[in-house]
Amino acid sequence: MSNSISLLFFRTAAILLIVGMLFGIYMSASGNHAATGAHAHLNLIGFVLMSIYGIFFALNPLKSTGRLPKILWALNTIAAVVMFPSLALLLNGYPSFEPLVVAASFLALSGAILFAVLLFLPVAA
Repeated sequence: MSNSISLLFFRTAAILLIVGMLFGIYMSASGNHAATGAHAHLNLIGFVLMSIYGIFFALNPLKSTGRLPKILWALNTIAAVVMFPSLALLLNGYPSFEPLVVAASFLALSGAILFAVLLFLPVAA
């Protein structure tokens, strides 16, 4: 791997993919599919986005240094880790978890905005 931040994104993506797959197996075995949306969000934010960010930083090593890529990793990781269980609980009838889902959603949105900023920032010479 060409840089450590890219590897960090891929390692995190792999762990969250496994958690998402295990949860999918659990839902199937239990017959309770109420939290399908949480499963989908974990796979999207935790695996797909983390992988895309990892690919971007692997292909753009000049943009993989500094604090911003690390902040992006933290925002996305926290969003996935908070959103998944709180959304699963919300979808299973625990409305008190909605504020956590909202907060995690805004963390994910902040990460997407930061990624757009990174895309448009010039590379230092």
